[in-house]
Order: sequence, then structure tokens, then C-alpha cells
Amino acid sequence: MPTFTADEYAERQHRFQAELARLDIDVAVVTAPENICYLVGHETPGYYTYQCLIVPRSGESTILVRETEAVNAEATTYLENIVGYADVDDPVARTADLVRELVSGATRVGLEERSWFLPPAAFRALSDAFAPARIIAVDDEVASLRVVKSPAEIEVIRRAAAITDAGVRAGALAVGVGVPEREVAAAAFAAMIRAGSEYVAMEPFVASGPRAGNIHAWWGDRRIEAGEGVLLEMSATSGRYNAPLMHTVRTGPLSGESARMAEACLAARAATLELVRPGATPAEAHARCKEVVAEHGLSHTYRKRSGYSVGIGFAPDWGEGHILSLKETEHRPFEPGMVVHVVPTLRLAGVAGQGFSATVLVTPEGNEILTSCDIYER
Repeated sequence: MPTFTADEYAERQHRFQAELARLDIDVAVVTAPENICYLVGHETPGYYTYQCLIVPRSGESTILVRETEAVNAEATTYLENIVGYADVDDPVARTADLVRELVSGATRVGLEERSWFLPPAAFRALSDAFAPARIIAVDDEVASLRVVKSPAEIEVIRRAAAITDAGVRAGALAVGVGVPEREVAAAAFAAMIRAGSEYVAMEPFVASGPRAGNIHAWWGDRRIEAGEGVLLEMSATSGRYNAPLMHTVRTGPLSGESARMAEACLAARAATLELVRPGATPAEAHARCKEVVAEHGLSHTYRKRSGYSVGIGFAPDWGEGHILSLKETEHRPFEPGMVVHVVPTLRLAGVAGQGFSATVLVTPEGNEILTSCDIYER
């Protein structure tokens, strides 16, 4: 069944159509699976094959999917216009034909220029097929709709957050001296699936000791040793919505730079969260995070953004960093309804890594932390 009501999806499409009207665009062809899911609810692990949503400036939308995927579109959307193409068909040519059928004489066509799932060759073929119509980028228009979540979306993210918490807690409880990393990953993954997670947008990360110094280190056969940190990061998925959490568990007291990194990271997270509130900006929050890390003398261990928007996600990413990130150039103020993953992480390759995060909802009064784990030592 669709994740939300027909009215919720209709309101999203109407808002997008209002943007098309503002830009004098006759019709838009949406190809990013996250944006298709946002606008009409369609979701499938088969998004690796070509699919698109054709949205006219007014009227009903039409989805074009691989013929065998049509049943999934019927199950996950309220759309009446579902068109399938055979595996021997040229889906780009079929798209152009459909657009001509649905919006005769379109002179301005919206396309996503930054979709991961519209290769350059397909983009050029679509642009050529619509000639002499002018191609207008609509990436930012869809993104602007997604950045502030509706009450219904927030409830789904809350559900994802509770499942993430169950996974991180199970992983933390599995940590122990002599335990292989893969056993920790298996415990976390199993807990999330049992608690209700769908297929995830990115695999869980489990890295112990010196391996935690490498970003995006997945589990391996290394056995956890005493007196080191085990960095866990994962996100459950519910209704394709994500709520990540990074948490480090130590096997006894830490020493040296690893101990300093843990202290600095916790302080940086707390300071950053204070600025995730209406009126403050992601750039300000990021600057404060870096300041705290610098105050601990650890600037050399911090080389990234301090967080990013989260919501709908398909592999390979659970985040919406292209919509909003906590970085130097992001000056749009936080607004109630935004959901961000605040994730300061300090790493020294081959030495250690420490990370503590939170998925946070911006509220009118400030913010609400949605994800957490209370296990710090095993």
C-alpha cells in the first residue's frame, strides 16, 4: 500500500505543478527515484532500470516503468496512468512519445540535470527527442519541496528512528573483546529487520580500533580488542524514509588521541545541536562544530561537513545532502519541519575514529532529538 494518503500525494504534486507554472514549464520528466517516490509514492528495488514520472503543468501525472514493474507502481501509488515498456523497447523514445501524447506542442520541458539515475547519454537523448523545446532544470524545484517535512512524513521518520535505535543498541550490546566485527553487524542488521526496517538505503558501518579511522569502513573479520572504540553507523528505512545514527562504544577506558577524540566529538555534537533551530543556519552550526573541535586541538582529525538533511533514500545513499548540508556555503535558515543528521566524526586513518550523531527534527521552539543510544562501554 502507499505510505501516505492520496490527498498527501496530490498536495505534493500540486505544489510541484505550481513551481512548473511559475517557471512557465509545460511538462516535467522526473527520473530520480527519491523524487518519484516523494511525488507519487512509487518505490521498488528495481529502480536500477529506467523509470520516469511525467508531470504536466496541470492535470494528472503518468508514470513510465519497465513492464514487469507496473505491478509495483499499482501497489505503491494511487496513479491511474501507469505505462509499461518492454525490455526490447527504447524507454527514452517511449518517454518522448508519451510527452507528445500528453502535452502536445510543449515548448519548455523540465528535466533533472543532477539525477544519479539519468546517465548523460539518456539526458542527451531526451533533450534531442524534445527538440526544439527548451530544456529547463527542475532539480532545485523538487528539492525545495522535500526539505521541510509534513506532519505525516515526520511520523514515518519517527518510526524509522525507533528502528534505527533498536539496531544500534543491538550492535552495541554485541560489542565485546574478541568478537568479530561481522558479528556486531549481523546483530544490528537482524535487529533492524525484526523491528520493521525495509531494505536499507545504505549498509550499516561497523569499524573497530584503527579501522574506525577510515570513513565508511564496513564490517570485516577483525576481532575487537580491549581499550578501543567500535564505531557504529546505520539507518533503518520505513516507507523509504531514513533516520541515521552514529555511535561509538568502547571496550574499556580509552587513551591518547582516541580518548581526546571521543571527548571532543561529544562536545561538538552538543554545541552543534544548540544551533539546529529556527533562525540559525547550517553554516553557523557547522562553524560552531569546527570551533569546538579546534578548541580540543583536533582540527586535523575533522575534514568534512557536520550533517545533512534526511528523508527519502534509496541506495547508494540514506541522506539528502544535495538538498541541505551543514557546511560553509549553506545559508538557508533552519525551519520547523526540517530533519537533519548532525554527525561530527573525528578520524585518524590507521589509528582510531570516534563519532556520535543524532537525527534531529527542527521544531518551532528549537529541536527534538529522534535517535539515541545510551550504551558507551562494554
